[in-house]
Parts: sequence; structure tokens; C-alpha cells
Amino acid sequence: MPGEGGLGEVPPRRESIERRGSRLRILGRGFHALSAGVAVGWLLLVALLVGVLAWTARSAIRHSGSFLLLGAEWDPNRQIFGAAPFIVDTLLTSLLALLLAVPVALGVAIFLSELAPPRVRDVVSYAVDLLAAVPSVIYGFWAFIVLVPLMAHTVEPDLARTTGGTLLFSGLPLGVDLLTSSLILAVMILPTIAALSREAMRAVPRQLRESALSLGATRWEATRMAVLGPARAGILGGILLGLGRAIGETIVVAMVIGGGRTYPTSLFSPGTTLATIIADDLTSAAPPEVSALVAVGLILLGITLLVNLGARLLIARERKESEEEELPAHSRPRGLLPPPGAEFRGFAHPGGAGEAEAVLAEPVELPAWRRQLQAQLPGRLRRRRALYAAVAVLTLLCTVLALAPLASILYTAVQNGGRAVVTPSFYTDTMAPACNPATEHNCQLGGIGPALQGTLILIGLASLIAIPIGILAGIYLAEYGRNRFARSLSFLTEVMTGIPTILIGTFVFVLFLAEDPSIAASATTGGIALSILMIPLVTRTTEESLRAVPDSVRESARALGFPRHWVTLRVTLGCARGGIVTGALLAASRAGGETAALLMTAQGFQYYSLGLGRPIDSLTLVIFTTFGTPYPNWQEVTWGATLVLLLVMLTIGLATRILFHRHTAGAEVT
Repeated sequence: MPGEGGLGEVPPRRESIERRGSRLRILGRGFHALSAGVAVGWLLLVALLVGVLAWTARSAIRHSGSFLLLGAEWDPNRQIFGAAPFIVDTLLTSLLALLLAVPVALGVAIFLSELAPPRVRDVVSYAVDLLAAVPSVIYGFWAFIVLVPLMAHTVEPDLARTTGGTLLFSGLPLGVDLLTSSLILAVMILPTIAALSREAMRAVPRQLRESALSLGATRWEATRMAVLGPARAGILGGILLGLGRAIGETIVVAMVIGGGRTYPTSLFSPGTTLATIIADDLTSAAPPEVSALVAVGLILLGITLLVNLGARLLIARERKESEEEELPAHSRPRGLLPPPGAEFRGFAHPGGAGEAEAVLAEPVELPAWRRQLQAQLPGRLRRRRALYAAVAVLTLLCTVLALAPLASILYTAVQNGGRAVVTPSFYTDTMAPACNPATEHNCQLGGIGPALQGTLILIGLASLIAIPIGILAGIYLAEYGRNRFARSLSFLTEVMTGIPTILIGTFVFVLFLAEDPSIAASATTGGIALSILMIPLVTRTTEESLRAVPDSVRESARALGFPRHWVTLRVTLGCARGGIVTGALLAASRAGGETAALLMTAQGFQYYSLGLGRPIDSLTLVIFTTFGTPYPNWQEVTWGATLVLLLVMLTIGLATRILFHRHTAGAEVT
């Protein structure tokens, strides 16, 4: 009967639904708080990095004062610390590298964005991206073996003879100097500038190109008039980012700059940059010099932050302007063209059709200037076509020139390390004693077993820390962070991707040296340093991948009654998984090729690791510690490690490219 059930009681099913809804709301608030807490924790970590460096440097700043910036002598024994020559060498090599790299990079960008056929564009773009992914220690090793002899025996003597050995090209050409450092820095920053400039040009609306082409412009004229102007902010941002990388580069410069610590007298002078003095001295320095070296790191941090901030602001401005270039339908000029879909019937003559035909039939005598212009037209057209052909050839040559170092690195690595790579014991043996097989009968090759083990441990430890933190921070920025704090945090994260890695290694080393010196050089500190390097990359790629998911996908899931955190975890992350995996692979790839941070923390160990609290080896450290050895068996091991590292980077680059294309295709279908 109706009255027996009790009209005031809540049905059991409804009560269960309410309890479940309450639990889901609690879980949603908890997930929101967790992601926000991780994002704030990342901000606090950045603040801790700056704070630890500033606290460690305070005694040197108090002791040296302005002499640290203006002084020209560095003598730890007398506690005299003047970093002015290091600042001069840093700026000189970076600006000269920029001067060499920018014209070639712009030629590559114009070729790939405007002139290259689609199939050629895809292949060459991948090769340029791979050039940017080559670890700096491989560039340095290649430069020391191939470029330094070429500069010392051919290029620099020719420059000295041509100029009479005066001005910039005076002194003894040794090959390990500022000029060689600038040249290899130019090779390193070229793909970064080319890639960002290419993307800035591709972001220019197609209508601008088509408008110029429809008026009779050649492809080069359309590029010059309609593309380079709107893309200038993005191009300038790419140039500044390249400058920031050149200023903060450590390993490749340390391998070929020579180590001079006085003011340079010419481009043939050996030198020392802000980054290389830290790499050379920090781990063996006494406390007063440690403080001075950290103060030098603060100078480097300030310079790179200013450059990276300017670059990011310019790129953000370029993106905003490119979005505003798209005109809405209601902004089309009225009265000049018929509406879309209408038939154009021409303009009516005031006197009727017959008078119009009579007017058209009358011969019209052209003015003299018009006849002269028509006579000059074929010659002008030939010159314009010749200019276009010359630009096409020049940009193609720039592209070939940009890819030549990659081809040389691969060829040299295969030639010198190919035999080691196909030897199975090479992947398990430790480093053999140094010897020369030409004079010793029992000369063993050795292997990279401990380096492979260490590389896997370091990447695994860093990934365990960085990937969850980066994904949660990216979720907060993309799904919950619709405020000024989140936008500022996203911008700071993007800036942190350009911080010199030597500073991250310095921060971790100094922090653990003060807290627990026994593990200041260990696998643990190496993994932590690499995780700090990976977090900004994972965060930014996660944020961008989630933002690429259409809002309609979220709204459809929410319309079915699913809570927001469930939609994020099950729906949005599922749609963006390709981009997130790509970002994680890129971050792991960058960590696997890192040397400077590990030089401060892991510090290398030629035997198999026995624990996370002890020093550990890696492929990059093997290359760096043995790059100048005169022993043939160690040289072959170094080239074998180089080839293995290159093959790993090539595989990861190919995998990320495939995943990115699949993710992009899936996003377009969605």
C-alpha cells in the first residue's frame, strides 16, 4: 500500500547516489588541490634555486663587491675574484656566433617555409630538428677532432695572412680559441633560430601570400613583402633564444676555448666564459672560491633571464598578432565586392550597352610613360625571375651548409666507432687500461657497460620525479589555471626551459654539499638535477596538449554527469596522451644528452654503480672525460659511445615525430 513505505523516507538508491556524489566532489576538490599544490611547489623550487645561489654567493659579493664585475684577475690562492674577462669572453663568443648563425638560419627558414616542395620540406625539417637534438658534448668532441685541426692548419693561418696578422686575427693560430668556440656555437644555435623562424613564417596567414602572388609577385617578393614583416617578432624571439643558449652553453665551449683567463687580444686568443669557469673549478674549489663561482653563476643567470624573457615576450606577441590577423566575416569591406555566392555581372556603362561597345572599339593611344614602361617590362621580368632563382639557390645552399655538420658527425662517428658498436662485449665491459694496439699486443678495447647502466638509472630516476610533477602541473595550468597566477607560472616555466644547465647542477651540488656532503656527488643528486631539467618540458607539453583538446569534448562528458576531475583524467588526458608522451620522450632525450649538470653532481665512475649514494657514470661523461685522450683504444670507445648516443637520439626523435603527427591528426579529426 502507498502509506506503508513511509512518505518521508529517502529511497535507498537515492541515498547511495547522494553518498557517491559527495565522494566524487571530495575527490574532485582533492585532485584540484593536488595539482595546484604541485604547481605551487614547482614555483617554490624555482625560488629555492635562486635563493640557494644568492645565499651561497653572499660572502663573495660582500668580499669582492664591484671588483667581481669589473676586476680582471682571478686568483683563488689570494682570494682575488674578478670575472670581467669571463664576461667579455662570454659576450664576444655569443655575439660572434649569432653573427655567423643568423644569415644561414634565416636562409634555412625561408627555404623550408616558402620555397621547398612538401616532401623535401618534411625530410629536411626532421634533419634540422635532429641537429638541434644532438647533445652538446658530441658537438664539442666533433669540434675538437675535426674542426680544431681545420682551423689551426688552414682557416686561421689564411685569415692571418689575408689581414696581415693584425686587429682581430693576430697571435698564434692554435685552433682552441675564441674563434673556434664561436663557430661551433653558431652550429649549435643555428637549428634553434631556423626552427623558430620557420614557425613564425608559417604562422603568417596564407591570404597575405596569395594576395601578393595574385598581384604578380614572385615567391621571393611575396615572402619579402608579405611574410617577413608580420613574422619579424617571432624571428627576433628565435634569435634571442639562440643568443640565450649560446651565452649559457658550457660543455662545447669548455672543450675548444683553450682556458685563457685574461682579456682577449684577438679572436685567436684562448678564453674562459662564465659557464666554463664554473665547470672547471667548482667541484674542486675551496669554500671562498665556491662562493665566488656561485656569484659568477648569478651573473650568468641574470644575463640569460633577461635574454630569455625578452625572447619569450616577443614570441608571445607574435602569436597574439598572428591570431588577430584573421578577419571576421563582418569586417569584410562593404559595397566593393558582391556577397559570397552572388553572381558578378560586371559594371554598367551610363550610356547603355551600345555606347559601351563603341567606346571599347575606339583605338586608345597610350601615353609615352606607359609605352616606355611596357618596353622595359620583359627586362624587368627577367631580372625578377633571376633574383628569385638566385634566392632559391642561396637558401638551398644555406640548408646544405646547416646540415653539413650533422653529416660530418654521423660519418666520423661511424668511421671511428662502427667497429666498437657491433662488438657485443662493448655494451657490457668496463673501460680497459689505456694502450696503443700498434705497440702493445694485449691491447683491449673495453666498453661502456657502466656508462649505459648509469645513463638508464639517471634517466629512470629523473623520469620518476619529473613526469608526475610535470603532468600534474600541466593539468593545473590547462584545466584549472584560468587566472593571472597560472599565466605567470606558465610563462615562468617556459623561461626555465632556457636556463643554463650548469646552474641547475651547481644548485643541486651546493644544496647537498651543505646538507649532506657524502651524497653531493652521487646518482641521487644527478637524478634530481636531471629532473629539474625535465619538469619545465613535461609541464609545457602537457599544458599545450591539453589546451589543444576541443572544449566540446569536455562539455560532452560533463553533460553526461561526469565530474570535472573524472573528465580530466579519463577523457581529456586520453585525447592528449600522444602529445604528453611526446613531451616526456623529448624531456628524457634531453636528460640523456645532458653533461654539464652531471659534471657537477654524478661526476662519473668507471665501474658499475653499487648504489644511489655513490658517483655514477653516463655516456655523456665518458665522452667528456676521454675526448682528448691520445690512446687509440679509448678514442674508439669514445667514438662508439658517441655513435650509440646519436642512434638513441635519432630513434627518440623519430618516435616523437611519429607520435606528434598521430596526435595532430587525431586532434584535427576530433
